[in-house]
Amino acid sequence: MPDSTFKTRDKKGRWQPGVSGNPQGRPITNPARQMLMEKAEDLMKKAISMALEGDTAALNTCISRIIPQYRPVQAPVSLEIDLDDDLTAIGRQVVAAAADGQCPPDVAANLLQGLGTLARITEIQELRERLEALERTLKKRKT
Repeated sequence: MPDSTFKTRDKKGRWQPGVSGNPQGRPITNPARQMLMEKAEDLMKKAISMALEGDTAALNTCISRIIPQYRPVQAPVSLEIDLDDDLTAIGRQVVAAAADGQCPPDVAANLLQGLGTLARITEIQELRERLEALERTLKKRKT
């Protein structure tokens, strides 16, 4: 290994924090993208000029690059849910919490979607266990 590699990696061969294994970045292989990158500064100046002249599409493009799109983030919600209950009862508790105003409806919807996923995972696990039990029973009968 080159001497520079020993300076940028730790004893286990991992990159040191803040050091890139590819400092020049990923090469641009798309010819159209390469052409755009070569003219990026001129294109940005033109877009800004058009926006200042009143072109609403150019203005929208410039603003969308300056101000990132708003993505709502929900505050954490704490619900009193008995996790020893079955999934149906837990689902009812989530719906009741939303109805009582303890959590926003979209948070309740996300929780219910998670419960649905958990139900499918549980179902698959139970089917797997039942299939394994049947296979063991058949294997015993053959012997």
